[in-house]
Amino acid sequence: MSMIYLISAAPGDVVPGHELADPHCPDIPGLLDRPEVRAFFAQVGYGPDEENELVYLLREEDPGLIPARAEYLTITV
Repeated sequence: MSMIYLISAAPGDVVPGHELADPHCPDIPGLLDRPEVRAFFAQVGYGPDEENELVYLLREEDPGLIPARAEYLTITV
């Protein structure tokens, strides 16, 4: 098992990882269907019609890479 982080960001923010819509974003089967992920998306306002909200996937063991004050969700996969 490993930890991943979903990090909420606005356009122009410098965030490690890959934006979920990026074709190079790692695919984690079933991730986007998990209830806690859907709840996080709703909490931060992420969705297909929202241009001002981005979510990044970070596959690192070091949460210190997450920008200060960023909202994020930690998931064990």
